Amino acid sequence: MLAQSHPENKKRLEILRSFGILDSGAEKSYDDLTQLTADICEAPICIVSLLEEDRQWFKSVIGLGIRETTIDKSICAHAVEQDDYLEIRDTRLDDRTRDNPLCAATKQPILFYAGAILRTLGGWPLGTLCVLDYAPRALTELQQRTLKVHAKSIIRQLELTRALVEEVKAARPETDDPRPAQALSAHHQKAEDRFETLTPREREIMMLFVGRSGSLSSKDVARELGISPRTVDHHRASIMSKMCVDSIAELIAVTLKTGILR
Repeated sequence: MLAQSHPENKKRLEILRSFGILDSGAEKSYDDLTQLTADICEAPICIVSLLEEDRQWFKSVIGLGIRETTIDKSICAHAVEQDDYLEIRDTRLDDRTRDNPLCAATKQPILFYAGAILRTLGGWPLGTLCVLDYAPRALTELQQRTLKVHAKSIIRQLELTRALVEEVKAARPETDDPRPAQALSAHHQKAEDRFETLTPREREIMMLFVGRSGSLSSKDVARELGISPRTVDHHRASIMSKMCVDSIAELIAVTLKTGILR
């Protein structure tokens, strides 16, 4: 079955979009898990794939060189009806994949697929953490377990980020306790010092990501500022490097604890 045939696909899409993750930039916390999964599974390709209405979009991708495909090329779209795991050991022999453009390609066809479902705490399937190969094969028990455990780690990261974004949105700008610099802990002072190294444009983008909009979409920020998504992603990477965080969730947590954007 394709993702659109999920019995409550409209609600599933609503839940997916509520995470604000679609079209966001690369984050080290996701990329590290993707790379580790690829290494343990000995797979040339590993993807965090999220299933939209008419496309599959990759939050993190190793070995493929693209960030999305149309839904007709999605093997992950067949996985959302599974309990937690789908493995297709030879895509040429499976009715769901034999005609898939990626599997039937004349040059480097995808002949193996294994995906662990990215299922929210509420039970909604958002996509998969999957590995692909150019030759038929099977994962070992350890590799299967790794895929499933890492998929759960990705969901926890998504849930944490969404919770922190909602907390930022609900925060009142006129809250008391201004917490002057001299009263901050050493950790908070370091965060403020790092914030001071940001350029005016980086502060503006950080405000949009973390504070005012609560959005994780580079496209949304680019549209608002009149710049390209690629430029936003460049600034985003610089912000996270200067603030010494690996993910937007960490950036939001630092912001909440220190109040540096108030």
